[in-house]
Amino acid sequence: MKTTEPYILRRGKAFHKRVQDDWERTANNGNLTKEHTIQLSQISSTTRCKRRGRLDLFVDELGDFISVVEIKSTDWDKVKENNRKKLLGSHRRQIWKYLEEYLEIEKIDVCPGIIYPNSPTSPGLKEMIENYLNDYGLQVVWYDNDE
Repeated sequence: MKTTEPYILRRGKAFHKRVQDDWERTANNGNLTKEHTIQLSQISSTTRCKRRGRLDLFVDELGDFISVVEIKSTDWDKVKENNRKKLLGSHRRQIWKYLEEYLEIEKIDVCPGIIYPNSPTSPGLKEMIENYLNDYGLQVVWYDNDE
């Protein structure tokens, strides 16, 4: 029995692929890796174990730092107001798991970012998202905006 993926998942995968392909086509400096797998150190109260993470875009050989970029197809205008901070927190925690590996374990500087498809049209929402993520050192890019 063949199951069709939900529209939101197909849309997300298409956006993800388009951004990765665009970056790959235009990467001049550094070494770009799509779907870069890393080992994440995780320390619990009883043991230290390894988990895997997958970076959407990883750029190496940029001098003394690397760049880690997460691609999210979130349509912020459709996210309920009371769920926005929760979703932002989830995005932030995901990226910071990757950053900690490079900052604390490998001792290398990281330039982190998140790419969303479009900036929201709801008044003040774009600024709220940017301020929230910028407070955690994360750069936000609205991919399809003409800005």
